[in-house]
Amino acid sequence: MTHNILDVLTYMFDYLFEEAEQDNAHEINDLELKAHLSDVGFDVAGIDKALSWLENIATLQDGKIKPFDTIYQSSMRIYTPAEQQKLDAKSRGFLLFMENIGQLDANQREMIIEQVMTLGDTKIELDDLKWVVMMVLGNSTGGEVSAQWLESIVFLDENRTLQ
Repeated sequence: MTHNILDVLTYMFDYLFEEAEQDNAHEINDLELKAHLSDVGFDVAGIDKALSWLENIATLQDGKIKPFDTIYQSSMRIYTPAEQQKLDAKSRGFLLFMENIGQLDANQREMIIEQVMTLGDTKIELDDLKWVVMMVLGNSTGGEVSAQWLESIVFLDENRTLQ
């Protein structure tokens, strides 16, 4: 069974969240996590790609890679043709919205775009982008982000506004 990286990541986060909520939960190491993901049908290559994708977020968050110089806070982001192909106008609008309400800074936006571009899918739907945003913000080292607020991003009904 093959799955894309986002399928593995979303399943993994759901599984880890459920495990963390249990009273007798123990910390799950990488081997246990890989074994569980493999047992439920994800292929090893997909699991490794997903974990590598997450490690890249950690590398970006650690400041080892600085994708955007924050001195240009008032600049406009111009998307490359490849980025426009991957992120439709609705998805790009969502990123702009998140920046405008102060929930996303330029570095985080660039991390999100970089992570989206590494995904194997030819086009990312808005719901998938929201998962990527949640993963990047959830791993953000600058400032506290409410888990409930992050969930509201992912499960936001398009006909409602963000609270």
